[in-house]
Amino acid sequence: MNDHIELLVPVRTNKILNLCKILLWILAGLFAAVGLYLGFIPMIIAIGVGAGAYFVGQKADIEYEYALTEKEIDIDVIFAKQRRKHVTTIDLTKLEAMFKFNGYRMNEYSGRQLKEENYSSKEESNKNNMYVMIYDGSRKIIIEPDERLYKAIYNIAPHKVHND
Repeated sequence: MNDHIELLVPVRTNKILNLCKILLWILAGLFAAVGLYLGFIPMIIAIGVGAGAYFVGQKADIEYEYALTEKEIDIDVIFAKQRRKHVTTIDLTKLEAMFKFNGYRMNEYSGRQLKEENYSSKEESNKNNMYVMIYDGSRKIIIEPDERLYKAIYNIAPHKVHND
């Protein structure tokens, strides 16, 4: 297979983190303004609160990138459209099964103790587009592929990929 498929999946925005980010930036501005009149200590607090606001903002806006090359899917998380971190690599030759998130095949694996990893948009309305990958006998990975990525995975492991 010579295809290289990439897909970006934006994660539902966390409204609480966005609110915290805004409040922390306002607080940092207030401490900076007070620091202009009262001196050094409020300015140090303003810098600390501003740094906290920056890091909260990074966690508030994330998306996952799936990159299929040969027989592997690399999953990266992108923070605030600026910083990328590699999360996992899925070797499709070790794939045990892949099926719809809300499909009946989910019952076959409900009794097994699997480590769950969710790399989907986490939107309730997208549950019909989510798939579960049972990988390496110990991991349950939830992804949200588009039609092109799904077909490519199916072509690599047709007897392990189910659409029901």
